[in-house]
Amino acid sequence: MFLSIIAFLFVFTVIALTHEVGHLIWSKRAGIRVFEFGIGFGPRLFAFEKNHTTYSINLIPILAFVRIAGEGEDKEDLSCPDSEKYTSKTPLQKFKALASGPFMNIASALFILILLFLFAGIPSGVSNEIGSVTPKSPAEAAGLKVGDRLLSINGFAYPEMEKAIDFIHKNADRPLRLTIDRQGKKLQFQAVPKYNKRLKVGLLGFAPKPIYKRVNPFVAVFHGFIQTFSMIVLTLMIIGQLIAGRLALGDLAGPIGIAQITGRYAQTGFISLVWFTAFISVNIGVINLLPLPALDGGRLVFVVIEWIRKKPIDPKLEIKINQWGLAALLGLMALVSINDILRIIRP
Repeated sequence: MFLSIIAFLFVFTVIALTHEVGHLIWSKRAGIRVFEFGIGFGPRLFAFEKNHTTYSINLIPILAFVRIAGEGEDKEDLSCPDSEKYTSKTPLQKFKALASGPFMNIASALFILILLFLFAGIPSGVSNEIGSVTPKSPAEAAGLKVGDRLLSINGFAYPEMEKAIDFIHKNADRPLRLTIDRQGKKLQFQAVPKYNKRLKVGLLGFAPKPIYKRVNPFVAVFHGFIQTFSMIVLTLMIIGQLIAGRLALGDLAGPIGIAQITGRYAQTGFISLVWFTAFISVNIGVINLLPLPALDGGRLVFVVIEWIRKKPIDPKLEIKINQWGLAALLGLMALVSINDILRIIRP
């Protein structure tokens, strides 16, 4: 559990930091004053000022934020020249300042994947070694551990893990006799694959360790672009299924569920955690571009409307709409978090 929390906080702080750096850079390029760029929340531990921007590190080092002129009515905002406020900028300048955060998430995911493929290689299959075991799963209950090598099932040898997994999928609720190689010793375990209603297959709850093939820089860059594009498409497909009603809210994971998943990737190894970080970064980037109030995409809608109308929408109205959107998003997050908790306490 502790590993899950640490890995979750690290991954999401890196992603949030990347997102806010995008807003910081392009806001400054547009001539918008940024009052503060901070890491974490709570009382300040360290801060310095440069070019009218305070850079701070705060007591609770989770996530990151920027405070931009023209988005409030505090003392700093009232004392800032109108020419340096967000509201005084052209639609194009506003668009760049808003879109830069999500696009920085996607660009950073691409960079991470290119480095991953360059130094670790590209996935070329899976080995017979168990790479991770899901907590409270049949595999864990049977005694399987990370590093075990699957030799046979019911006395039949499986030199290829894909075929072994296919056999497990087709034998839900049936006792299986697994022969395992654990540090040179042959051991036998009995486990019963649990039927998964959503996937409609039997699952033991372990994942094989992937095999990576070293490639040259050009191939690494190519696969980085392909993988990033695939992640974008997958995210859009999930959103589409949710809108169409093919995916229920109960199937989604909130902060608690994502923390658990992050911990599992961390247990699998550094490479898996890095890949998951890139995947979540793409998710955050794409979701933030959705035309929903309180998200960057929702604010971009107001910019487009301003460009069409040749005049901005009433700032007070925009603030109210974004506040309503934020309340709705927080409510949705609460519901999904309740589902996360129920999944944990259910037997």
